Amino acid sequence: MTLQSVKLSDLRLSPLNVRKVKPAAIDQLAADIAAHGLLQNLVVYADGNKFAVAAGGRRYRALKQLEKARTIPACHAVPVDVRARDEAIELSLAENSSREAMHSADAVAAYGALLEQGLSAEDIAARFGVALSYVRKVLRLAALCPEALKALSKDDIGMEAAQALTLTDDQDKQHEALKRYGNQAHSIRRFLTEAKIGTDHALFLFVGEDAYRAAGGSITADLFAAKGDGYADASDLVERLASEKLAGIEADYRAQGWQSVRVALERPDDYYSLSFARPEGQRQPTDDERAEIERIDAALAKRLAEIEPDEQWGDEPLCGLRHDKRQLEAALVEYSTEQKAQCTLLLLIGHEGQIEARAIRPKRDKESRSDGTPAEKPDYSGAMVETLSRIKTLAVQEAVAADPALALDIMLDCLAGQIVHDEPGYQSPLALRLDHFSCAVPDDMMTMSQIAAVADIGAVEFADLPKRDRFAAIRAMDMAAKQRLLALLVASQIDGGIPSGTRPGERHGRFAQIAAASGLDIAAKWESPVAFFDRLTKPVILKILAEELGQAAAGNCAKMKKGELAIAAAERLAGRGWLPLPLGIAVAEPESASDAEGVDEEFDG
Repeated sequence: MTLQSVKLSDLRLSPLNVRKVKPAAIDQLAADIAAHGLLQNLVVYADGNKFAVAAGGRRYRALKQLEKARTIPACHAVPVDVRARDEAIELSLAENSSREAMHSADAVAAYGALLEQGLSAEDIAARFGVALSYVRKVLRLAALCPEALKALSKDDIGMEAAQALTLTDDQDKQHEALKRYGNQAHSIRRFLTEAKIGTDHALFLFVGEDAYRAAGGSITADLFAAKGDGYADASDLVERLASEKLAGIEADYRAQGWQSVRVALERPDDYYSLSFARPEGQRQPTDDERAEIERIDAALAKRLAEIEPDEQWGDEPLCGLRHDKRQLEAALVEYSTEQKAQCTLLLLIGHEGQIEARAIRPKRDKESRSDGTPAEKPDYSGAMVETLSRIKTLAVQEAVAADPALALDIMLDCLAGQIVHDEPGYQSPLALRLDHFSCAVPDDMMTMSQIAAVADIGAVEFADLPKRDRFAAIRAMDMAAKQRLLALLVASQIDGGIPSGTRPGERHGRFAQIAAASGLDIAAKWESPVAFFDRLTKPVILKILAEELGQAAAGNCAKMKKGELAIAAAERLAGRGWLPLPLGIAVAEPESASDAEGVDEEFDG
């Protein structure tokens, strides 16, 4: 190979170059060439009195951009390797197909080396034509502890885990998080922020960044957060400021005539079991509120005219305007003097940091047990029972998918009940209404799970079912294949979920019978992960530890922080076969159709 120099003005792109799609990041490459020169020659062939670029089209475009910006002249000398025209396509393909992107760990180390040489983040951004925010992110990664950088280079951890480690500058803390959680980005992030609170959290939004900083609070920036959020370092300060602000709001409402006010920093566990009163009046808006309503109405009309009707669902600007209008309208409702005297006003902080004020109707009689003692507060919230019931549903679905005979019995029972005995479809645990119900469970609740999804179990069978002439294909199956398909389809329709705020009824009693008949051992399929205990209150975790491990073990953990306690509970109960009560399987006698509001035995107490 012999290199020679030709003027930039004597070069043009070859139509034989295999890269046809216009490449990206030309600005970045141009800045790199301006700072460091052309590090790799172009491959060209003679074309009349000019030269056609067969390989190196990105570099050529970057040079032409520098010429247009008058950074280099048209006569700028460019090193080229002149080859024969018939080699052009082969050489172009060889260069593009053999190119390998730099490993992310090497790029991080290189940026760190430039910083050590005395270049600032601003200098690096200018020399390589990249955004300053990008450089700062890479430099934050370059400052990780040596063990983390080594793990990244060996692909023992991915970029998400490395980014999570940047939430602290303490390299010892980074090393500890790496040893504990390895490539689990979510666990690393939770470990490094367990004493902090996100700046997108409702409490922080309610307090406001200005008030928090004015009280001496500091914030750890999360450079890799999608919306640029971070973490308030003093969660206790946020809670104190929120409580003080909420107390002032409570005083305002009491001054308006409310005799009883209940305040909460977040939605209480019994929220969905409360009976709320509707406001009986509405006040006139102030001039400012009226002007804002008119502005929103005008913006809504404009947005509706700009988009098609089928685009309205999920349109962010439209949804935002409608949300703002609902908030304004909600502020105009008023409760009567009688309601203020008889009801309890619940004040809580909504998920967007706004105040929610709702009137709770007074209870007629305090709920009590048969012996007259007050009923105990349940250990598990409605949301937790809902999640656990879905996990149980997934496990039963998996068991039924492996038992065609049981699946057939389930389907026959369901069909006979609806066709022969006129039972309503909602009483059946088999969702033959085919309403495509969701049995999704949060990923962090399944980290210790061996349960396989029916869609994965039956992937081959489902893929082999043709959309056209499906009936003929099914008719041609042997009985074993039909039974296998039947079990998969029936299993996918089993619904044992208990929506948050509802009580088990007829359907759940019959679901319990199916679960028992399947012979399922849920303890062998699912263990309580840290995320499960994270969702419980501290007293409930200690109660579980006392029941399973004894009072001494619970006492040893009593002074732990909530995050540490959740980890300790998950570790100490691992391998013991312990299950939360809603996951237990026991044969429950189904209730009569007239008593669908009752509670099944497996959930009682």
